[in-house]
Amino acid sequence: MLKRLTCLLLALCLLLGLWPRTTAALITLEEERKMGRQALNEILASIPLVEDPDIVGYVRGLGKKLEAYVPDKPFPFMFYVANVGEMNAFAIPGGYIFMFRGMMTSLESEGELAGVMAHEMGHIWRRHLARRIEKSAPVTAATLAGMLAGMLLGAVVGAPQLGQAVTMGSMAGGIQQQLAFSREDETEADWTAFKVMTAAGYPAGELEKSFQRIWRLENTLGGDVPIYLRTHPTGPQRMEAVANMVRTYGAKKGTFDNHEFMRVQTRLIALYDPEEEAKTALYRRARENPQDPYPLYGLALWYMRRHENQTALKFFQRLTRFWPQDPYLLRDEGVCRLDMGQYTEAQKLLRQAITLRPEDQGTMLALGQAYQKQGDLGQAEDIFRRLLDKEPNNAQSLYELGVTLGRLGQVGEASLYLGLSFKQRGRLSSARYHLSRAVSMLGGRPSLQEKAQKALAEVEDREHKKMRRPREGREDEREQPRGSRWNQPRSGFILETGPLAPSRP
Repeated sequence: MLKRLTCLLLALCLLLGLWPRTTAALITLEEERKMGRQALNEILASIPLVEDPDIVGYVRGLGKKLEAYVPDKPFPFMFYVANVGEMNAFAIPGGYIFMFRGMMTSLESEGELAGVMAHEMGHIWRRHLARRIEKSAPVTAATLAGMLAGMLLGAVVGAPQLGQAVTMGSMAGGIQQQLAFSREDETEADWTAFKVMTAAGYPAGELEKSFQRIWRLENTLGGDVPIYLRTHPTGPQRMEAVANMVRTYGAKKGTFDNHEFMRVQTRLIALYDPEEEAKTALYRRARENPQDPYPLYGLALWYMRRHENQTALKFFQRLTRFWPQDPYLLRDEGVCRLDMGQYTEAQKLLRQAITLRPEDQGTMLALGQAYQKQGDLGQAEDIFRRLLDKEPNNAQSLYELGVTLGRLGQVGEASLYLGLSFKQRGRLSSARYHLSRAVSMLGGRPSLQEKAQKALAEVEDREHKKMRRPREGREDEREQPRGSRWNQPRSGFILETGPLAPSRP
């Protein structure tokens, strides 16, 4: 993982090397957008992501809700959830925001999460990084690139010492201070977060709670703190300023329903935390409050994660008295029965769930899998194409459509979608194999053949770069944390299979 991240450093050096040593204005929006896109590509190739549709959809939905109250934003915001246990969040140029799993499981409410997300949006909206670059004008482009890449490296890896080492190695004097967020930057981002989240209907006090929680962690850990606390300094003065802002301007009280946050947080713990840690935490919560349905829900998911589906079903049955006819509960039990091979019963539950929530992507995907298992390939194809209309780069949907088309005898197009799926997963040899087949078999369909050729060229380019780092693949495999997208369970829409198996790529 660490070697791959050097690509991020080099890409940023090249981009920043295009700028003159001195400048009187902010970098342009297009320059910032281009820099962000290249940084994003390297980060996405270097850290495991949470891909559960419920979790990702919830975070992006909350982000969209907050974004509606950001005026004249320079970029649209795009949110990702990193499958890393650090209490961390960061924004990069171009509007990209990463929430870490550890941050989401450390907070206690949707309001607190909204505060952290709105704060990161504030940094992007106020273009703080561009302003840091402007103030660093006397520094050479290489020095500036090294400082920026060092900060991002520490944030991505969760090793601030490593990020600092890269930064110090390219520093001139005390210039690093010019690139780090200043006190004024943090004040502006805090104010933006306050205005955005209260406009969206959240109580102002939730922002204060989230920062107090982070500050308490800083005091507990001493010098060994997460990178978030190093790049977003807290301290008593800032905490007091936030408290004063809430007292002075926070008279407007908001309310929010915390159910979705609790459900999504429980999914994160059950499906992505290390297995034994998750089990211990969920059973402890269940003992402490037997009337709390969330740990029961988490335990049902945890047993599904381990394919102990009979035990999972017992927890689902206990949950029906808390959440009768809940579409997510119907969906998850349907996924459980699908994994057990009970296709008719699974389809019945999934149809009930889709009636209650017609646009739920997780339910649609599981229903498509149920149709596929029962041989109703036309229905399955229709569902997977509809899913790709909504999210064209979803690796799971690409894979399922490829498998379905293969069973329908449409081998050329099937190879295209399988290749695109493996490309999204970073499984380059499998991607090259299927895309090469697609190119050779789609001569009568020029638009699809061109799509396959373009994707194949990108795969071959990535393979060429990877050959220059021969040990990288083994290091990436070794460093993947438990519970990552590489070893997720067979639970319907979060399946793990081999390269030619009929479910997950």
